[in-house]
Parts: sequence; C-alpha cells; structure tokens
Amino acid sequence: MTDLDLIGDPSLHLPADWDDWLRTADEVAEILRSDAVERDAANDFPSREIELLRSRGLLGVALPAAAGGAGLPFALAAQVTRRIARVDSGIAHILGYHYGWTRILAHYDSATTRRLLASTAEQNWLWASPGSPRVGGAIQLRRDGSNLILNGTVGFATGSPVAQRLFTQVIETSTGRLNVVAVDPHAPGLTIGSEWDMLGQRLSASPTLSFVDVTVPETDLIAELGPVTELQEPFASVGVLNFQFLFGVIHLGITEGALIEARDFTRERSVPWSHSTVSEIGEEPFILNGYGEYVAAAQSVSALVERSEQRLQWLHDRGTSVTADERAQVAETIASAKIIATKTALTVTTGIYDLTGARSAASKYGLDRFWRNARTLSLHDPIAYKLNEVGRYYLNGENPRPSNYR
Repeated sequence: MTDLDLIGDPSLHLPADWDDWLRTADEVAEILRSDAVERDAANDFPSREIELLRSRGLLGVALPAAAGGAGLPFALAAQVTRRIARVDSGIAHILGYHYGWTRILAHYDSATTRRLLASTAEQNWLWASPGSPRVGGAIQLRRDGSNLILNGTVGFATGSPVAQRLFTQVIETSTGRLNVVAVDPHAPGLTIGSEWDMLGQRLSASPTLSFVDVTVPETDLIAELGPVTELQEPFASVGVLNFQFLFGVIHLGITEGALIEARDFTRERSVPWSHSTVSEIGEEPFILNGYGEYVAAAQSVSALVERSEQRLQWLHDRGTSVTADERAQVAETIASAKIIATKTALTVTTGIYDLTGARSAASKYGLDRFWRNARTLSLHDPIAYKLNEVGRYYLNGENPRPSNYR
C-alpha cells in the first residue's frame, strides 16, 4: 500500500489506479531527488524535468476521460503535486498550476474548452498562465475582425517558459469586460523574460511576459466574463481557490521533504554531541522530541489540507447553485490550511538543522533549499493578509471579496 502521510494509515485503502499513479509520482520524485541540489544551483528553465513528467503521463492525471485524459479526481492530482514537492517544489509548483488551469477549463465546459482539453490530452500540453497583473497591469485586448490582439506586461508567469498553452486573463478595452483566452507562448510578439533568479522556487520558471500585438484567433476565446469592476457570480470565482489550496499542498510537501532528508541525514551521518549522555543518535532525547514535534505538525497540516480538498470538491460539485456564503466558508477553510502550512514549513525547514548538526550545513547537501523554497513561496501571497481575512470573517462575519488571491 502507498501511504499518503509520513506516518502510515493501515485503515486507508486507495483505489488501485490511485496507488499506481502515486507509485509513478514517487518514481519521478526519486529521479528528481538524485540531482536536485545541482539543478537548483544551475537555475535553468526545467525543460528536461517537464519532459520527465510528460513521459510518465503525469500531465494527464486529472484531465477528463472524455477528453482523453485519465479522468481521475483533483484529490489525486493534489497528492501527486505533494509528492513531487517533497523533492522539488519548483517543479511541483508548475505541475500543480497545470492541474489548476485544466480544472478551470473543464469547469467552463464549452465547445472551445472541450477542444482545448482534447488537444491537451492528445499532444501532452502543459498549461501555465501569464501570472500577476500587479506587474505592468492587466493585459489589454482589442478585436480586429476574427482575431484578438493582446498587449501588456505581466510578471511571475510560473511555468510559462516550458508551457504549450497559457491561460490568459485579459481586459477588453472597448467594453471593460474580463475575458480569458488561450495563447501559444511561441506566438509572434510574445517575449518571455530570462530574469528568474530568486532565493528559492528557482525551478518554478516564473519570469515576466511581454505581449506586443500578439494575435490570437477568436476560436481560442475561452470565456467572456463580466465587467472587471463587478463581482463575479460565486461559482465563477471558485477557480482561484484551486490555487490557494495548492499553496497549502506545496508547503506541506516542502515540510515533508525537509523531514525526510533530515531523517536520512541524522540516521546516516549525525553523531551525539560531545556532552551527550547517550552513545547513539537515535536515543538523543532532544533529537527525538524535535522530530516528534515536527512530524506531529506535518500530520496536522495534512489533515487540514485534506479537509480543504474535500470542501473544495464539494464546492465544485455544487455548480451554479453555490452561494456567496458557501464560497466564503470554503475559502476560509482553505485560507486556514494555507496559513498553518506556511508557518509549519518555515518553522520546520529552519529547525531541521538543530536535528542534523553542523555537518548538514555543507552546501553539497543542499538542505537549505527547503527553507529557501518555503520562504520564497510564502511571499507570493503574504499570510499577514490571510490572517486578516480569516479574522474579519470570524469576528465580523465579513465574506472575503473574491480576487486573484482569495
């Protein structure tokens, strides 16, 4: 049986196809683990890594069966993302986003999205997005006959250098309405930056994108939404919760990966301190207590993340019947998971050095990458604002106003 957590659950009985896919994810993770330190230092765009995911079929896990995908639940996609995050959270970031964008495509369920999903399955496309409109503002769209012309600059376009399609939000200049289009990242006029050189999440490949008169056929218009100044209907704003949930998943994976690496280091290389009263590192009380505290924290995060996934799936299943209050309740459960997952990841990835000793600080072991990844990812959407959001909801009964971050 394949376990989901660091501590196994003998009562858990996964479907056979889940077990097979999780074993595949573990095999891929082991390959990525073999040179994770070197790849992190090289900071190249992860073309080989994405090809590895593609070759093992992981891009199609959650694609609808009707489109030619495996047709498995988003819950499994989240578990695959979590396992990859244990060894390389940058690659997990790209993969998790791919699952999130394709889930939204399936949510729209139109002739266009069904065609795009079928092409995604057939050609093994990876989906990414142009990222945050906070850098340069929103991408502007104007119509020219049967073509859509895009202009603008956006930042943090995670996965875009290795993607085959971009899920692109744009503002139509003549109407002020928010639209979504599918863009080929190799389209003339689209420039992908090369400036991604960050403290952590280096393999997430998240540079800026510049659109200069990028032409997109109208047939690749995914959705026409309401004016950007108006609130979307509750179900139309569920998509962003996929990504808020995935941040909790990735932070959990980072935490578990740090504990796995630290455990192996402690077993194989650590020795009791000179003033210790024990002869075996596995009997050192403060080492045992440290691992006990951190593993218990990871198990707690796992439980909250699992609850978030179940409620998010319920929200998706509700469809257009979703109310604003229901969306808010699920959003704040997910926000709670993200807060605790982030805090736990930062605590554990710093604290493992107390459990591994001075030798573990050597660059060749690369234990610092877990903290660097958690620290960088935590800044994407500061938890100070998540704490404020949950506090406002609980104390004042104020539903969060849907945005790109909540």
